Amino acid sequence: MSGFVLDETNLSSEIFDGEVGAVNFATGKYYGMKGSARLIWDMLREPVSADMIEAALKASYPDLDDGDIASVRDFLGQLGREGILLSAAPAATPAPPDISGHASFVRPELEIHSDLQELILLDPIHDVDPGGGWPLRRELGDG
Repeated sequence: MSGFVLDETNLSSEIFDGEVGAVNFATGKYYGMKGSARLIWDMLREPVSADMIEAALKASYPDLDDGDIASVRDFLGQLGREGILLSAAPAATPAPPDISGHASFVRPELEIHSDLQELILLDPIHDVDPGGGWPLRRELGDG
């Protein structure tokens, strides 16, 4: 069973009012995550598979339907395409998430923002060149 884990090498995240906010300093993109995204995000802190996440959510929300499961898998796919997940062998089955304050399942949503990309990618401490000035701008790209 293949799995994944958050790649926190260049990623910083915080929880604000039950929503996840994250910044990828390698790409300059930042993300807002709503719905059940926080529950899934918490499980991704340890190596886990999509099947394990699905089972943990079903244990907490027995009435999950096929559309709900598809939304979770789509959310995981989006995180993977954004380079937020690393491949990792799952270790242990995650505990069912703490759903206090989440009476019913809400499908996860990922908002991707790149409007501050140039500013996030600037590194005024390390990107200094005596001949080129300060700070140097990295070229924007997919990586």
